[in-house]
Amino acid sequence: MLLGEVSSVVVTLFMVVLSSLLTRHYALGRRLYTLWWAVSFWLSFLASIMDTLSYLNHGWALWQYKVYLFAAASLVAFMGAGTIYLFSRRAGHIYVGVMIVISLGMWQTLAVTPIPLLHAMPPGEQAQGFVPATIVVYFALLSGIGAVALFGGALISFVRSRRAFNLWIALGALIFSIGGVVGAKVDLYQLFYAFQALGSVILYYGIVSSFRKART
Repeated sequence: MLLGEVSSVVVTLFMVVLSSLLTRHYALGRRLYTLWWAVSFWLSFLASIMDTLSYLNHGWALWQYKVYLFAAASLVAFMGAGTIYLFSRRAGHIYVGVMIVISLGMWQTLAVTPIPLLHAMPPGEQAQGFVPATIVVYFALLSGIGAVALFGGALISFVRSRRAFNLWIALGALIFSIGGVVGAKVDLYQLFYAFQALGSVILYYGIVSSFRKART
């Protein structure tokens, strides 16, 4: 348990630093793709805070788990917006509009959804295995479409521009996304946090590298 607490706290610190830096970059450059990457990193920070609280409190409060699910699902969706905006402002507008509608639907459903197994849930990332059936579709849409947009958008942008920062974004997205799967396969869920921290740093490097070359 201690390893989970420490890992979660470390990721939370990573995310608040990277989120703050991206917010500063947006304030300086006013690029739309920077805005949505900053939003997604703050959502990741919010999910990390809820995750850490679950360890510190030895379980989940209802409001805490619902906020965690919303942030964990929507952060990937809005990360994807960043890469979509890299190659098309119009597509970015459409994509963000769709993700906002789905996110609002998820939040409204979460607000009225009971969590009967709340007290049986393990703290930390493993709690995603207890997502209620009424929320699974929203979770899958936001995280699934977001992951495809994030990874695929970076690859499309690379094909069009041949700029290496897109490959760093794609690599970071891949590492960020597979941590939970790898941790579950080897029964070491703390790998989720290691992958999340590493993926976030690589994503940040790719994003910052794009500022000198990409335009919105």
